[in-house]
Amino acid sequence: MSQADSEIAGLKRVGDYRRSSLRFQRALFRVLVGSDPQPTDAQVEELKRFLVMGDPLADAVVEMYGALPAGRGRALLDQALEHGVDTVDDPPPALTALFAQLDQEPIWLDRDKLALACQVSRRVGHWGELSLRNLSLMGGYLGAAAAKPLVFTAQLEQMTPRRLVETGKFWMDVTTVGGLERFAEGFKSSVRVRVMHAHVRAMLLKSGKWDPAWGRPLNQADSMATLLEFSTIYMVGLRALGFLFTRREREAIVHLWRYVGYVMGVDERILPTCEDDANRAMYLMSATIPPSDDDTRALGTALANVPLHFAGDHWLSQRWARLERTLRIGYTRYLLGDRAGDALGLPRTAAKYLWPAQVPVRLGLELVRASLPPVNRLYVKLGERLAATQFPQQVKRTRADTSFTPVKQLAR
Repeated sequence: MSQADSEIAGLKRVGDYRRSSLRFQRALFRVLVGSDPQPTDAQVEELKRFLVMGDPLADAVVEMYGALPAGRGRALLDQALEHGVDTVDDPPPALTALFAQLDQEPIWLDRDKLALACQVSRRVGHWGELSLRNLSLMGGYLGAAAAKPLVFTAQLEQMTPRRLVETGKFWMDVTTVGGLERFAEGFKSSVRVRVMHAHVRAMLLKSGKWDPAWGRPLNQADSMATLLEFSTIYMVGLRALGFLFTRREREAIVHLWRYVGYVMGVDERILPTCEDDANRAMYLMSATIPPSDDDTRALGTALANVPLHFAGDHWLSQRWARLERTLRIGYTRYLLGDRAGDALGLPRTAAKYLWPAQVPVRLGLELVRASLPPVNRLYVKLGERLAATQFPQQVKRTRADTSFTPVKQLAR
């Protein structure tokens, strides 16, 4: 038996994808994709292979780091990112192999789709952040095994606001028009995050604290699921608020994150090629999601409390922060349901009813925007202005590390 087969045999994180409680969810996805999304046994077995698979190219770069003087490996990576691997004198084989993949532009890449996806991401303004934080990230915490690396590498209450801003920096970089060009910030941030993940993966595997039953840390399947959080799940959260997206816009967002996944080392065999692929993959991941546990509740509570960390000392700021926390919790319960909210350790609140109540108003505004191109362009410009002013302030307040430097030790 190979090492991979042995790891697959020891997996204990794949839920029962035939359970009766999935009936409603399966019917909903049947409508979304136009066919039955139920995975076959063979497809679930294939998923398991990606649950125990890392990123060989990035993993080799991390090994290279260990063979060089401290800081030298990161310096070589940064030089190759900023100026090209050809400018590195006698580059190590691992670095050459990584950039051979990165510099090979896939034939399916469509820059018009990338630009459209960026414009749509700006158009929704701060509501996009709400969907990403309180649906995508919260939902991701429900799969306890997938969230373990974050628990092991962060002091949750202190580090969650900072990690949130760092994730926001990455999202801003890749959703800026032109941000994924070879020497642009989005491309470089994607590679740095990729290598950071490989570093964390190696550290966890060597720590003796990682349970192989969880699969590999930051494995291929979980990385693909993260792309879904930034694309299809992100759009689900916005559509539930009344936002409208054309089919072309939805396909563009999936395409953008497909390319981000390519740059970040996600195997092309599991990169969704279109919206239907992404929805089918979303069903597969949700149907096989591992059970929640105490770490799920700790992560959910820490993320829900972020507004309190950003509040100042003034009583009014603190009151607004508590209100924001309640509203965000209500949004999570509105979309994920009370069972998930309980698993995340979130208090029950009637605020969940406020979100569907405002949908008719936003639908009306969206119909006006969609029918008047100048209004659509205005929304995009306002979103760009908001992003340019708000994000730098958050980086400064949290002292976030936007260079994506790997952590040096585990938090527990």
